[in-house]
Amino acid sequence: MKWMMMLASVVVAGLLGGCTTPPVQEEVPMYSVVIGEKNDLFEVTSPTSLRLAPGIRSEIVDGPGGNKCGILLLRQNGSVGGYMSCGCIGATTSSCVTTNDNPEHPSCSGSCTDSEGNAHACSLFGPLIGPPKDPAMIRFRGRSKG
Repeated sequence: MKWMMMLASVVVAGLLGGCTTPPVQEEVPMYSVVIGEKNDLFEVTSPTSLRLAPGIRSEIVDGPGGNKCGILLLRQNGSVGGYMSCGCIGATTSSCVTTNDNPEHPSCSGSCTDSEGNAHACSLFGPLIGPPKDPAMIRFRGRSKG
């Protein structure tokens, strides 16, 4: 009888949602910037810095690498135009941060260490158009050469 009660409890818990799996979020890739890339929000002046278009401003926000490594690009009317991030591909440790000493030229600084202990400079990745995605789901990708 105890066995039947235990089995019934498991079945009822399953029917009531006690064993549901959480929805799987899709990974969002961000690609390294290309020097000279230009759009209505910014121009890439180096692998680590941007020149904002007139009227565009930036705000430093959290990113996939931790605190203060994302850049929110805001249009003149205050709407979000895009999101970029400072980081490294395959980094296991990172000190990447976004700096905004010059409001018209946000930049990325710091360094990363990969799984083999090699140091790499941080660089900018993006842009994602519109509001930022869940930073935990962003993955940095290199651009393929070809």
